[in-house]
Amino acid sequence: MKKIILLLITIILFSCKDDSRQSNLCGNENRYTGELTVLTFNRLDQTTLNSVIRLVQDLNPDVIGLQESYGIGLDVASSLDYCYYGSEDGSTAFLSKYEIEVISDDYSRIHFDNEKILNFFNIHFTAYPYQPYEIRDGNISTVWEIEHQAEETRRDEFESVIMEMSDIIKDEEILLVGDFNEPSHLDWTFDAAEQGLNFGLEVNWPISSTLQSLGLIDAYRQQYPDEIEFPGHTWTPMQSDNEVHDRIDFIYYSGQMELKEISIVGPDHLSDLVIDYYESDHRAVFAKFRF
Repeated sequence: MKKIILLLITIILFSCKDDSRQSNLCGNENRYTGELTVLTFNRLDQTTLNSVIRLVQDLNPDVIGLQESYGIGLDVASSLDYCYYGSEDGSTAFLSKYEIEVISDDYSRIHFDNEKILNFFNIHFTAYPYQPYEIRDGNISTVWEIEHQAEETRRDEFESVIMEMSDIIKDEEILLVGDFNEPSHLDWTFDAAEQGLNFGLEVNWPISSTLQSLGLIDAYRQQYPDEIEFPGHTWTPMQSDNEVHDRIDFIYYSGQMELKEISIVGPDHLSDLVIDYYESDHRAVFAKFRF
C-alpha cells in the first residue's frame, strides 16, 4: 500500500512539473490575418522583467523564440496573454499568440485558426569555445582549425535539430530562430576578407552552410545580401576592449513563407529599431512574413 501511495505521489508531482513547463496561457482568441511577425531575442540572464515586457509590448510579435529565458519567459507570457512553453531552468522558451503543440524542447508546432501549421524551432547552441575569440586570442589560426573546432563544439546539438527537421524539411513550413553562437559563411566571405574584415579570413561556417544546403533561407541575408554594407551584427551592443562583433542570432525559414521585412533591434545607432530601455548583450532580430 505504501508503495502504491508513493507511486501516486510521484505521478502527481511529475504531472505538476510537466504542466508548469507546458503552461498554455492564451488569454485572447487571435484571428490569423496572413501576416506573421517573429522575434528572436537572447535577453541576457540579468535583464529585468520590465524591460522584456516593454520590448514585447512595443514590437507585439506573434511568435517569440526567447533565449536565456529561465523563469522570465513564463512571467512575460502570463503578463501579456501569450501561449508558453519553457522551464525555469531552461534557456529556450516559446511564446505565441496561437496554440502551441510541443514536440520537444527545441521544437513546437504553431496552430493557426485557419488550420495552417508552422514548425517552429528555437535553439541556443553552446557558446564556448567561441571561435572568433579563439582566433583573436591566437589559439587557432587556419581555416581548417576554425571550421573543425566549430563543428566539434556544436555538432551534437545541431545534428539533433536536423534530425527533427528531416521528415518535414521538403514539404512543410519551417521557422528556425535562436542564438547560434556561430557566425555565418554568408558574412565571412572572400569579399569581406579582402576588405580586411573577419580577421581577413573566408570561413565556411558549418551550421549556416549546412542549413543553406538543406534549403533554409537566412532571412537577414535574404533582405540584405551585401555583407559588407549591412553586417547586421547582433553580438554585441556592449563595448569592451578587443571585442569581436558578429552576427550570431538568426531567423531562418523555408516553405511557402514570404519575407516582407526584417530589422535588427537594439539600443544604438547600429540597430534598425532603436530601443532606449534595451538591456541585453545581444541585439534581437524581428521579422515579418506573409504566410
